[in-house]
Amino acid sequence: MENLTDDLIVKVKTISQGPNADLLRKLVDVLYEQAERREEYDEEPFSPEDLAAIQEGEEAFKRGEFISLEDYEKERGL
Repeated sequence: MENLTDDLIVKVKTISQGPNADLLRKLVDVLYEQAERREEYDEEPFSPEDLAAIQEGEEAFKRGEFISLEDYEKERGL
């Protein structure tokens, strides 16, 4: 279990210092809230449809169909 934790910590630190830091924070907040609710209700945090949508989004991002929040803000002058 320690290797998994170490691996996640390295990845989170790397992402948190890059252009997707805000996205990571939002995703972690959602996952954390769902984990708290799951403890209360013993439910799965994501439905199969949710997982499919997440996977589809990841694949679209890899294909370059989306831009980072930072790039979007720069394009819009925000």
